[in-house]
Amino acid sequence: MHRRGTMNTKKSKGTSLLDVRKSKSGTSTLSQIHKDAQKPFLNVLGNLNGNKRQGDNMMDQKQKRRAAFGDITNAINENNIQKKDILKKTKPPTGVGGKATKKKSEKKRTVKTENTDPTQEDSVPLSQGSVVSSSQDSVSSNSSSKGSLTDLSQISTVSEEDEREIVPESVDDVDTENLQDTAQCALYAPFIFRYYKERELKFMVPMYMDTQPTLTTNMRAILVDWLVEVQENFELNHETLYLAVKLVDTYLSVRQVPKENLQLVGAVSLFVACKFDERCPPLIEDFLYICDDAYRRTEFLEMERSILKTVGFDIGMPLSYRFLRRYAKCARASMETLTMARFILEMSLMEYENIKYRESKMACACLLLAMKMKCAGEWSSTLEYYTGYTAEDLTCLVKDLNAMIASPPKMLTTIKSKYSHRVFYEVAKVPALSEEQLNS
Repeated sequence: MHRRGTMNTKKSKGTSLLDVRKSKSGTSTLSQIHKDAQKPFLNVLGNLNGNKRQGDNMMDQKQKRRAAFGDITNAINENNIQKKDILKKTKPPTGVGGKATKKKSEKKRTVKTENTDPTQEDSVPLSQGSVVSSSQDSVSSNSSSKGSLTDLSQISTVSEEDEREIVPESVDDVDTENLQDTAQCALYAPFIFRYYKERELKFMVPMYMDTQPTLTTNMRAILVDWLVEVQENFELNHETLYLAVKLVDTYLSVRQVPKENLQLVGAVSLFVACKFDERCPPLIEDFLYICDDAYRRTEFLEMERSILKTVGFDIGMPLSYRFLRRYAKCARASMETLTMARFILEMSLMEYENIKYRESKMACACLLLAMKMKCAGEWSSTLEYYTGYTAEDLTCLVKDLNAMIASPPKMLTTIKSKYSHRVFYEVAKVPALSEEQLNS
């Protein structure tokens, strides 16, 4: 009923606009525009205030004229131009009747002779020595400008070297090879992720489930599983998914939500995340459709305002997925190892107990477990330098994640089926590690 009402209002608006276009004032205006378009446009502009335009004066043959920079070139090539004029005088006129061509040639000859005549009032004759001196000045100015450009380039390189973070000799400087690639921001990458780690403390979510009388941890896991399915169907970025889950947890930690509106909170959070991360976010109608029309458009917009007010419109939250991609690059991990870590990290979203950990620590633990499962090396000094965590700091969390992989939820299989595909290297089929393998 709501959609039909919207269609009726749009139709009435369209008819009113059509009536306005068909009104007498509208037709008279259009006819007046057509009449004005038939007028000679140049003559109207040319005869303003009864005076000729400057362009009309230029068309007058009695008016003297010269080309821009004509005097400079004529001062150097005066003899050559006179020779060309003599040759043109000897050429017979061509064309129909020969009258039009004679007039054109006469015009050209008069213009050129007037330009080459040093006794003109409008011309400014320059001697050849002055032209040479001006050219020398331009050469000297060009050389000085080149010298200044080289100085600026040296200054810029020095400033970049000063801005770069000094990496110890035992650490692999992973950003050096991408300094020339402006898209990767290799010069500022260490500072960006250090800033992310500082902002983690601001967005830490407390354990909130005790304050929600109608919600359970199982309901939250079902919601996350549904969000993963929507993200896969809409082909959204993974950052969008992680931001949506973060918005859900942040909102639920502050506001009490009945279980009937839990899906609305998840859909609106994903909608806000799409606005932040996606190039072409889906429409509200798409989200209402995937909710099986359980909510109205007004309810959806009201929940969006409520979520944005709750988080203070600050949705640039540090995400574990961004840390994972950065740390995988620092470890120079393969795509299979990175995909394995992504699978573990995505499975951890369904676990309510994991919200107490920092995003960077969760990313490091998933990467370390993936490296152990793929036998891709140990936690090196390079990773300790870039992440700020040692292998001992991650031991307990790695064990919890391995137990989660060993016994996944039986009913919630969206993530496991997603990463069982060949595109994701079938990492979900890799078995969990034993205690001996974890301790080794």
